[in-house]
Parts: sequence; structure tokens; C-alpha cells
Amino acid sequence: MPRLKIAIITPGVYPIPGRKSTSVELVVHKTSNLLQKDVDVIIFGKKTKNQSFIERQGNLTYYRYYFNSKTYIQNVVKQLKIDNPDIIQIENRPKFVKFIRQAIPTAKIILTLHSVTFISPPYMRKRYLNNYLTQPNVIVVNSQFLKNYVIEKSNLDGKKIVVNHLGVNTDQFKPKWQLDSTSSLEILRKKLGVSDHRILLYAGRLVKIKGVHHILEAMPEIVKADPSIRLIIAGSSFGHRAYFNHLKKLAESVKDHVVFTSFIPNNKIHELFQIADLLLVPSAPNEAFGLVNLEAMSTGTPVIATKSGGIPEIIEHGKTGYLIDPSNIREDLTKHILYLLSNPVKLKRMGKKCVLRVRNNFTWQHTVDRQLKLYRQMQEE
Repeated sequence: MPRLKIAIITPGVYPIPGRKSTSVELVVHKTSNLLQKDVDVIIFGKKTKNQSFIERQGNLTYYRYYFNSKTYIQNVVKQLKIDNPDIIQIENRPKFVKFIRQAIPTAKIILTLHSVTFISPPYMRKRYLNNYLTQPNVIVVNSQFLKNYVIEKSNLDGKKIVVNHLGVNTDQFKPKWQLDSTSSLEILRKKLGVSDHRILLYAGRLVKIKGVHHILEAMPEIVKADPSIRLIIAGSSFGHRAYFNHLKKLAESVKDHVVFTSFIPNNKIHELFQIADLLLVPSAPNEAFGLVNLEAMSTGTPVIATKSGGIPEIIEHGKTGYLIDPSNIREDLTKHILYLLSNPVKLKRMGKKCVLRVRNNFTWQHTVDRQLKLYRQMQEE
């Protein structure tokens, strides 16, 4: 079988690779480095001053353009016509699909959806949704929840939608009990002022839909029951200053027990999971997947998260964490946090089950194997 050539089009808003990329670019970067063993990969993304317009690394080729909402996809199409890839994969931008379909009518196109955001208002009006989602040959989603959501909103044939769960780099996100050295973790603990404390962690964007306020509303009761507990909130509030100020105000009553950190790059985030006792993910109902859950579990840190969206596809309730009622978040958070932190044997047992679940089901190699199978099926059609 001839070697396939796959073009992957990122949104072009953030660089790839890059320290401040979003989860979309992270997924493309992780998977493409594994894909290149079997296929030639062309990646389109944003140009920054520190990156070249064209870069080749093994069987990966990067084309980068200064982002402009009008010209970015036009530049991509020009290069696609030159390279003539076997399959074009578009990341999280349904509107790009229609543009490329019109420019290259015979193209085999995959639309990869990472969330509900760009198939929902204000990015996509309901009356236009079907028109855009009928353009790709296949739609790849990261959870059964997202597949069901797309079918419900569009009435598409479910056979057109493929679920491919995301993965994690188990070499980076190692179990905390298998580290060669813990000196860097001890330095981090000291830097954050949590050297001798039990640690709760929130890691992600500081926006209302992520539910960080629920954690802070629960903290007074948690701290009253166990004063040794500290909460680390790690994430960016860019574009959501009012919500961040609200969080800071909520933290005032337990300010000695809450630590806000600045942005943590992906190549350092594993250390936060490795020092944490529990990860807290009180997200709103439409969380499609939640890569942060896997990253924590891979280090042996159990997760307490809302029973919503795609999260129940990751966390096994009572085995690798707890799934809590979205209508009763504060009470359920408090109950499960205090129970686990007062039962270290149970917590450790959960952590070991977390690691096994990730390694058996959710590595990047699992994701890539499923993607390769799809590419070959499409090529044979």
C-alpha cells in the first residue's frame, strides 16, 4: 500500500508547536509525531516571529501563515492544491470545510470536532449547521457524548461520525510513585507554599463554564474539617477578568488555603498533577472530553468531576474517582474530598487504578492507531 499523505489544518490562531497553544494544537502535535511513522503529514498553522514559514521534521512538514481570518484559509487552499494530499483533516472549524470543499470538490475531508463550541451559537447558527456538517466525508469526535450531541442537533447519520478518544503521554505524565527523583516536586511545593499540606488541584481556563467557583464555595467547610488542605488553582483568566475577580473575592475567606498560579506550560503541568492528592473538575454539562482528567489519572491522581458531557467515558465512579451530580456540586465535592483525604489507603488504590485505566485505554498510541485505521478505510473507498 502506498504511503498516504495527510494534511492537517489547525485553526491558525495559535502556533504549533507552541508553549501557549490550546488543546487543539496539543492534540495535533502529539498525534502527528506518532503518525509520521506511517504516513506523511502536512500541518498548517499560525506563523510567529520565532518560527519559519516552512519547516520539515522527518515526515512532518509545517506551513505557517500570519493569521488573518480572511486570508489564512485562502493560503492553505493554495498550498493544498500544490501538495495534493490524499486526505484533508480540518481541526475544529466547520466553516473551513465548506470553503475547502468548494475549492477542491473531490477532496476526502475529515472534520475533527474537539467541543461543541464551533457548532453552537454565536459561532454557528442552527439553521446553517446541517449545511456545514454535510460537507466532510467523515466527522471525528473525541467522545460518545459529542457524537450524540452532533446527531441530536443535526440529524446526521451516525455512521458518518467516528469516536476517537484522546490520549496522554505516559512518559511525561508518570505515576508519582515511579519518579527517578522528586527534587523538582519538592521545589515546586516549596515555591507554592504547600510543602506539608494535602493538595486539591484545579487546572484549566478560569471561565464560568469550568465551575471553579463551586470549589471555592465549598472550601470553607472543607478547611473547617481539615485545616491542612490547600487548593491550587492553575490557569489563565485571559478575556475573563470579571470572573477571575469573582474567584479572588470568594477565596478571601480562606485565602491562606488557596494558591493562584500563573499560566503553566504543557511541558511543566505534569508536576502539578504529581504533587496533587486530587484533581477537581466541576465543569458545566457540555464538556466534550476533558484531557486534564487523563493527565491527572496518568500520574496516579484520582479525579472528582461532574457527571456530564464526555467525562463519564473517562472516570469510573468509585474506582478512578467520583462523578458528582451537576445540580449538587458543592455538597458532593465536599463529601468526596473529605472522604478520600481521610482514607489514604483508598486514595492510593484509586491512584493505581487510574494509571492502569490510562495505559490500557487512553495513550496517544491508542488514538493514533484508531486514526490510521480510519485513514486507510477512507483511502480504500
